[in-house]
Amino acid sequence: MNHPGAMPDDPKPEEPRVPIEDSLAAASSLGEANPAPPKASPVQSDRPESESRLRRILGRWVTIRDQPSEWEKLAAGLLCVVLVLLVWGFLTWGDPPESRMVSPSKFPSLGETLRSFPSLWFDRALARSTVWSLSRVLGGFLLAAAFAVPLGVVAAAYPRVNAFFRPISIFGRNVPIAAMIPLTLMWFGLGETQKVMFIFLASVAFIFFDTANSVDAVSNRFLDTAYTLGARVTAGWGARRALWIGLIYAVILGAGSMAFRRIEEPQLTVSEIFKNPGPWVAAGVGFIGGFLVWFPIQAHQAVRKVLFPLALPDIVNSLRLLFGLAFGYIMLAEVINSTLGLGSIINFSQRRGPREHIYLILIVISLVAFSIDRLVFWAQKRWFPYREHAES
Repeated sequence: MNHPGAMPDDPKPEEPRVPIEDSLAAASSLGEANPAPPKASPVQSDRPESESRLRRILGRWVTIRDQPSEWEKLAAGLLCVVLVLLVWGFLTWGDPPESRMVSPSKFPSLGETLRSFPSLWFDRALARSTVWSLSRVLGGFLLAAAFAVPLGVVAAAYPRVNAFFRPISIFGRNVPIAAMIPLTLMWFGLGETQKVMFIFLASVAFIFFDTANSVDAVSNRFLDTAYTLGARVTAGWGARRALWIGLIYAVILGAGSMAFRRIEEPQLTVSEIFKNPGPWVAAGVGFIGGFLVWFPIQAHQAVRKVLFPLALPDIVNSLRLLFGLAFGYIMLAEVINSTLGLGSIINFSQRRGPREHIYLILIVISLVAFSIDRLVFWAQKRWFPYREHAES
């Protein structure tokens, strides 16, 4: 309503009405000018459906981090073996030996190598030599693991201990392994003790380093949780446990030293072996060393119940991989004064022949090491089913 004296409101102009037919025509023309976006189609595969199966399989080989199935792993491994055998056959093919690409004295054919197996088995005592080499490797490697694993756990738990042993660890991992041969000959003589201690010295630094890294990779949040739940130092209980472990070490090392003494000098009687100071020194070293390396672990619940168990799967995996490295060192350990062993067969065949035995021994070493590797890997999956074993 208008007040008196106010100007009347201007009437709003009416909007022109457009006939409905004209509105539909305008909308139609607008739709033609700006067509509606097409409906989203499902995501198309990077590979067309018509692509061949062979091409898809080959494409997986160049796909980054595309994990193969177990059958694909097996097929890839068999393909590698077949290619190696084909190259071997190609290089040694030829009916007259003189027509071959490589002289048979340097590289015999696969057939010639396999035909020499009976002489290797019967004349060179392949089975006994394999057992001897395996026992030497196991003796040295297990001895190294018995001391290096707990010492690596202690070094990772207490960084100042790690800093103390760091120079020795770096030296042991970088010194030429062949340089250990004259040293072990001077220290331990020419018998079985020298071969076992050579494997020990060649492996101990690597086991220590890998164990320390495995324990160091355990997150601190687990330690914080352990402290919250009351983890504490149990020196008395840890000392008793460490004494028992040291006693076990003493018995094993003392008995092992006596066995080596008996092998090296079979004419000695049991009483003469007991009178020898060597086994008693080994037992004393085992007792003291076992107590010292295990007491820091047993004396603290956070180390015994948190750090060590959580790092154990990685430690076992590292030992599995390092055992293959130690098995390769047996060739150097058996160079000197060895009548039985795979390394001694290689040395004898290199000097006097037949050369086919060298290639057979390399195959035997690979098969034995692979079998042990698979056995430990199977045990890993049984012991630690909660861990994913990417390295297979």
